[in-house]
Amino acid sequence: MVAVSTIGSNVGLMLGSLWPSLLMPADKVHLTYPLSSRFLHIIQETGYFHIQATKPDTVGMALSDSPIGLAAYILEKFSTWTKASSTKLQDGGLLQKFTMDELLNNVMIYWTTNSITTSMRLYSEAMSAKTFGYDLDNIACVVPTGAAVFPEELFVQPAPLVKFKFTNLITYNIMDRGGHFAAYEEPQLLADEVLQFVQQVEKL
Repeated sequence: MVAVSTIGSNVGLMLGSLWPSLLMPADKVHLTYPLSSRFLHIIQETGYFHIQATKPDTVGMALSDSPIGLAAYILEKFSTWTKASSTKLQDGGLLQKFTMDELLNNVMIYWTTNSITTSMRLYSEAMSAKTFGYDLDNIACVVPTGAAVFPEELFVQPAPLVKFKFTNLITYNIMDRGGHFAAYEEPQLLADEVLQFVQQVEKL
């Protein structure tokens, strides 16, 4: 997911509510607007973010003690972040895009290495006062950049707003399908997009 939070991008996002077609193709507007429903969805799906950003060791210790708890915590995201409507299905639609072995392999990486707690600390470090003090979003990234945007992501930020930080945005393409775990879910789609980006950069 590519997301930028600057004064310009945030104001642009709000103004886009009035004229969304100025920011993105008409057939893609529903991925970002209306903001009210999009923000509600984000609030519903980011409870994990708050606890990992504030108390990573608390939840981490509990998950490190229970393989079933760890599996439930991780696989819930494979359901809702692959396709939002999967939350209405009894099995979460987990096996629509992944095999049971693929799902358990992911869980076992965290379990056998006992690394769920350390993986969560990334959130607390990223949300610390020290990190915010760097004001990274307002430092332009001028290297050639490509964005492969998957429609089932939590949030789709229009290309003009992404450019507030990534000023040399070479490619920005909204894929036909896929969610947060794109490399796992749609590897060929992502690989093709990366190759297309590299080919365009080589022509510069």
